[in-house]
Amino acid sequence: MQQDGPVPERRAIPIRPGEMAVAIALIAIAIAAFLSSFSGAGAGNVASTDSPMQLPRILLVIWIVLGIFCALYAAFWARAAGPDRYFVGRVVLFGGILLALATGILFLGYLVPMTIGVAALLWCLGERQMLRFGLTLLLLGPGIWLLFHHVLGLRLPVLMSGGLF
Repeated sequence: MQQDGPVPERRAIPIRPGEMAVAIALIAIAIAAFLSSFSGAGAGNVASTDSPMQLPRILLVIWIVLGIFCALYAAFWARAAGPDRYFVGRVVLFGGILLALATGILFLGYLVPMTIGVAALLWCLGERQMLRFGLTLLLLGPGIWLLFHHVLGLRLPVLMSGGLF
């Protein structure tokens, strides 16, 4: 039998094994944090007054679902990375920025860490257009804080900032 065209090249599964491994590790961390949230009293969250651990658990479930989608994307749908691309480093950097952001919110409240964290995340994602960078930074940093704090009247997590932020 004669074939009409070139034989398509088979892609390796997972396409980006490093990114998939990082996503699976982050999913495991989120699951461990979710399960450990049931063992403590959880009085550290000021964002939710009725059930102190409700908001962190919701965020952890969102983290797990997004992590699963990231792992599936890295395994099946992503483009193969060339030898000059360092996607794993970018994923680890992104996770580190998110960890620093989450930790910063505990000590500085919402406004300052979110503004700095969103700028770092935008830079990590490769956003270099100044107008789009600035508008996104203002909307996601101070904009959300103003919406919750002044428009909706809801206090975002404020611990050691003494209500300043």
